[in-house]
Amino acid sequence: MNERRAGFTLVELLVVLAIIAILIGLLLPAVQSAREAARLVQCKNHLKQIALACLNYESSFGRLPGYAGERQPFFVDYDGKRRANPQHAGANWISQAMPSLEQAALFHRAGDLNTRFVESPDDEITAAVQTPIPTLHCPSRRSATAYPLDENYRERFGPAAARTDYAMNGGSAEVSEDDDRLIENLDEGVWKLGRLTRLREILDGLSYTYLVGEKAMDASEYDTGMDFGDRSPVTGWNEVRTSTHSYVRYAARPPQHDKPKNCLSCHDFGSAHFAGWNAARTDGSVHLIGFARDIEIHRAMASIAGREIVGATD
Repeated sequence: MNERRAGFTLVELLVVLAIIAILIGLLLPAVQSAREAARLVQCKNHLKQIALACLNYESSFGRLPGYAGERQPFFVDYDGKRRANPQHAGANWISQAMPSLEQAALFHRAGDLNTRFVESPDDEITAAVQTPIPTLHCPSRRSATAYPLDENYRERFGPAAARTDYAMNGGSAEVSEDDDRLIENLDEGVWKLGRLTRLREILDGLSYTYLVGEKAMDASEYDTGMDFGDRSPVTGWNEVRTSTHSYVRYAARPPQHDKPKNCLSCHDFGSAHFAGWNAARTDGSVHLIGFARDIEIHRAMASIAGREIVGATD
């Protein structure tokens, strides 16, 4: 009698493989969703640490970290309300908050870079600007590392520098009718051109005012360092008008999810999250805000003394 061998037929094997593929297809979105949820929580924790660092700075010095002698940003019209004040020359708002982020040594080096002439980068300067701070990065967007610098910055700081995915609130604004690249400042934010902000100046209420939030970026330029709103090192460079575009944002347009080839992102808040963008308020609380928020509420949350009455639900 012929022996009958046990085993799978080709059809049975193909059916099993098809079932496995279907299960993987069903499971993969759930895994990705869980990972993004974890990254979103981590991003909120980073903003919480930054907000607490800013409030610790205020407790020590009586004012929030902010203006550091930067020139007026490109494509931001202040209509003569404020002028740059070089007497404030020094470390930018991120560098001011560094000691409370356990980066005291980096703070001293960063401040020095904006107060002395540097003809060419040496090893100390290169090391200072290339040192990434994980707290300043959203894990949904990119890793904490040094990214390339364009030619102007490279001559002073070296080939690459650390960046930030978070920016301080520069106030409410509107887009110019003549040029959509130009925004016109309406009301001041926590970051002011020409002077620093005290908590008592935030007349709209600490829980109704943005302090720091996720900045919008061109999704195709995360790793290149060429996004117009991401070209400056974390330490900043006060003599260059594009410096603040990397760490100050305005409420001129509604925040949106990052998209490629977005050349207008340098003024706006936004994020790599699909669920919305995270923002810390001046009371230290952090909130996830949907992209559908009304622009007038967004602007009201950005002004510190507009005296608007808003329903700031998330």
